[in-house]
Amino acid sequence: MIIKNTSAVVTAVLMAAILWLDAITHLGLTVGVLYAPVVLFTIQVRRVGFTLAVTLVAALLVLLGAWLSPPVIAGYPQEFAWLNRIMSIAAILVTGWLVAVRVRATQALTDSHRALVDARQTLSDQRHLLEVAASAGGLGGWSVDLQTGVVSWSDEVARIHGKAAGYNPASLDEAFSYYAESEQAYLRSTVQRTLSTKEPFNVESRILLPDGQTVWVHASGRAVVNADGDVVKIEGALQDITARKIAEQASRVSLQRFQQLAESMPITVWTAAENGDIEYVTPLFFEYANVAHRRLEKDQWQRYVHPNDMSFVLEVWQRALQTGEPYEVEMRLRRADGEYRWHLARAVRVRDQVDGTLKWFGSLTEVHEQRRVAQEARDLATRLFNTLESITDAFFTLDTEWNFTYLNGQAEKLLKRDRDELIGRNVWVEFAPARGTTFEVEYRRAMKTGQPVVFEQFYPPLETWFQVHAYPSKEGLAVYFQDMTRSHNALAHLRLLETAVSRLNDVVIITEAEPINDPGPRIVYVNDAFVRRTGYSREEVIGKSPRILQGSGTSRAELDRIRQAIQNWRPVRAELLNYTKAGDEYWIEIDIVPMADDTGWYTHWVAVERDISERKLLEDRVRHLQRMDAIGQLTGGVAHDFNNLLTVMVGNAELLVESLEDRPELSTSAKMIAQAGSKGAELTKRLLAFARRQPLEPRALNVSRVVTDMQSLLIRTLGEHIELEFVMGAGLWSAMADPSQLEDALLNLAINARDAMMSGGRLTIETGNVWFSSDYAREHPDLSPGQYVMIAVSDTGCGIPPENMKRLFEPFFTTKPRGQGTGLGLPMVFGFLKQSGGHMTVYSEPGQGTTVKMYLPRTTEQWVEPATAEVESTRGGGQTILLVEDDHLVREYARSQLLGLGYNVVCAEDGKRALDILRSDTRCDLLFTDVVMPGGLSGRQLADQARLLRPGLKVLYTSGYTENAIVHHGRLDPGVLLLNKPYRRVELAEKVWQALSEPTGQEP
Repeated sequence: MIIKNTSAVVTAVLMAAILWLDAITHLGLTVGVLYAPVVLFTIQVRRVGFTLAVTLVAALLVLLGAWLSPPVIAGYPQEFAWLNRIMSIAAILVTGWLVAVRVRATQALTDSHRALVDARQTLSDQRHLLEVAASAGGLGGWSVDLQTGVVSWSDEVARIHGKAAGYNPASLDEAFSYYAESEQAYLRSTVQRTLSTKEPFNVESRILLPDGQTVWVHASGRAVVNADGDVVKIEGALQDITARKIAEQASRVSLQRFQQLAESMPITVWTAAENGDIEYVTPLFFEYANVAHRRLEKDQWQRYVHPNDMSFVLEVWQRALQTGEPYEVEMRLRRADGEYRWHLARAVRVRDQVDGTLKWFGSLTEVHEQRRVAQEARDLATRLFNTLESITDAFFTLDTEWNFTYLNGQAEKLLKRDRDELIGRNVWVEFAPARGTTFEVEYRRAMKTGQPVVFEQFYPPLETWFQVHAYPSKEGLAVYFQDMTRSHNALAHLRLLETAVSRLNDVVIITEAEPINDPGPRIVYVNDAFVRRTGYSREEVIGKSPRILQGSGTSRAELDRIRQAIQNWRPVRAELLNYTKAGDEYWIEIDIVPMADDTGWYTHWVAVERDISERKLLEDRVRHLQRMDAIGQLTGGVAHDFNNLLTVMVGNAELLVESLEDRPELSTSAKMIAQAGSKGAELTKRLLAFARRQPLEPRALNVSRVVTDMQSLLIRTLGEHIELEFVMGAGLWSAMADPSQLEDALLNLAINARDAMMSGGRLTIETGNVWFSSDYAREHPDLSPGQYVMIAVSDTGCGIPPENMKRLFEPFFTTKPRGQGTGLGLPMVFGFLKQSGGHMTVYSEPGQGTTVKMYLPRTTEQWVEPATAEVESTRGGGQTILLVEDDHLVREYARSQLLGLGYNVVCAEDGKRALDILRSDTRCDLLFTDVVMPGGLSGRQLADQARLLRPGLKVLYTSGYTENAIVHHGRLDPGVLLLNKPYRRVELAEKVWQALSEPTGQEP
């Protein structure tokens, strides 16, 4: 680097000197050629860039010198002077080029030399590492030249054969002679097969050293062929595997000893690898589970674990595998006969002393009987404890030193002391006032004689009379006692209790304990609530069985459950449908408990009944609402796909009808297709109305105006045999509803009335104002109190049977003959009213007629008669519409129709593709998008993002089911334009024209 820097300085000095010399000499002298040696001098720097830079500077200095030099000597031709300058520049350039070529060649030679040195060093390092690895791993190489017969061994191969480094056998036969005679023939055939097939070989064999030692080796080899494909050489590797073979033999011996010991034990013993894979299981498990082939595949043991235990067992096992902690878990394993029995599995992870690997050694012990006995003991202790805690008698025990050993809860209450304070304390110390009284005398007598004693005694500190039963034993004294103070007031309490029970709202019935079979236990007492609820007097039911309250609707399964509990003298709670004396149904929740006398004998049953009829009614309503909501969800999904199909079907049928007008034989079929599509569209419309999923466009309505405007339509629908009458209420409020849906509802009710009056009659349509109170609204959970506008439709037809009244609003329920009704008329009306926030009631008497009343919520908005818009033209004027529709058929149909209407159409199959188009320069006057689309982007979300990209973009939605994307609370969002599927061409044309005519920037 110093040399290079010095050369650069020298170069600069020389060039400056030459420039000075050139500046003081006349123009004709060839001083500029002196720059060429300076350029040649730059070869010392050995940088092509530096040389080229000096060359360029030198050429420029020659020209600069011509400007600085004095004029030419008189008489010297001016042309010669400039020719000298040109030749100097040429000499400088040629010299610079030669130096650059030389520097590049020198650099290439230097780089090649450096790479060669690095390669030699790397090769030396790798050879050293290979020698180290071969020595450490007992691995060496060998080769046999088939043409010369020369056998070559590496130093490691020679060492394995007990020879010194550098030794090579004289021939291949000598090399084979080192191996056991029993294996030489196999080795020769292996080598011969490789020579014939040219396939490599891998064998393990034994070498017999001269000192008698045996060395296990792993030999591998391959054939080497020449350009003609002939085998000319065999080469390979040889590795000493004696240590591994010794370890394997020791492992096998150890494993055999372990298995012999394990199989002699009366429990199942198993081992597993460090990762949990089962390696060995004693035959005892195979016999227990009847495992085929007496071996377990990977995770096969899990098939025998009880399903309820599996997750916990695997959790514990995985935790043990991860942490290495001992594994212990109890589980149920399936026996060969299918019975699951409890087992205790234990395992610890230890390091194998032979191969050094980590393994799991475990056992599996059946503990089924132990668990059963332990559980029985626990159950017995629990039952005894529960019995002592649940008995009405107070109970405590004393040891022979008069110390408390146990008190039940009742004893704590009567003695007014906590058991933790008394256990282990002396009774005469804790209750000193009892000393010298009957208590001490009788207790000591019982302990002395060994006979039980019974007595009554008053204890002043507690102001309580006690009746005491004391039973002596070798462990001490067991004392039962009762508070007898109450017995003195028993009669007064009994009278008070009878008075209180008689005034309860709940029904109380007391019966004898038996007979349980027919005719059943007899009633001995009922309270006043029983008389009020059932209509029976006491005299009518005393001595009879409560079964007189049961009827055809009473659940037999619930009665059987009550009977089973009574047979076992257990308390029971149930819900039953009972009947009053007049035959009216009512639901009760009944609690039945047995009553025992002083001896513990059950003598009576006490039943407390609560009327839950209102709760049952509410539960039925909730179940009905849930069922209707589920049907609605299903309906919405079906309607979406069905309307897509109908859009294509109805639209193309319309085109067929138009194109086949001159072919009557085909036009009829096309019209039938169109009619079928229209019926399908009407069916999906009714389904959505019933499911409360249809998009509504409610506005303030003059209901009387809507009804009277339908007069001519209703007259044509009803026929001449039915008289139509209107009764319009005065001062009628405005109602909030979708006018087209209200007209459909009225028409449906009129058709139902017509079908109920086959022989003629009168249909009356009446309107009026109604106010629903809070009390009425509480009886109808889906109704809000307030003001409503009523429309009543009454007929004089055949009426509705009572058994059908509860099913009126069920979808597809109809009493009309097959083919004459879909069963969706009333459900559609009901769904429309509920979606509109309204209400509906039906009253009918068989043979007299039916009245259906619809209630629409009142609105304070004023009714405005809609203006009739004059549509100049519904054809397009070359506007561009971005059509977004995921259904291919619907997309193609809409595209062809829009093209036919004079619009330019750009299509997208989903919202993502539509946004890509909007981000481009493509013109777009209207976004015409489906509402429900896959891909995570709905039509509404697409419109919102589209307006961010193109503010003021006009949007028209289309859908067969909106999924609340643009409809909330049953109403279209303000400003939203929606074209319902399926749609015809004229409907498409009108909606597109309407959307394009909307003011720019209107937000949906």
